[in-house]
Amino acid sequence: MQEDSIQITSSPIADQPGCFLLTLEGDLDSSNAQDIIKYVQNLTTQNGLVHLVADFSKLRYINSTGLGAILRISKMLLSKSGSFKIASPNESVFEIIEIVGANKLLNVYQTKEEALESLKN
Repeated sequence: MQEDSIQITSSPIADQPGCFLLTLEGDLDSSNAQDIIKYVQNLTTQNGLVHLVADFSKLRYINSTGLGAILRISKMLLSKSGSFKIASPNESVFEIIEIVGANKLLNVYQTKEEALESLKN
């Protein structure tokens, strides 16, 4: 189904070994939450991913299952001494993150630039 689809793309971040920018476009929910976990696991094993900035600017919607996948990815990267940062969530996506209290567990930045800058610290 088209309305359940999500597009996932990634690219290495220049001058930052092990750092990738992940872009999500569409809706993140129970129909595709496992897909994003597998995608990030593959990046970790095949490309040496340690730090991930997820650009949420084109993410229209996230539900609790999608948020669970995001928290799992964050935990996985933290266990490898890495980091997971969310950039540019729209108001409704951030509201869901906030309602469940995940904003206390996740690093959320208003802009992609702020998230990328935080990698240097």
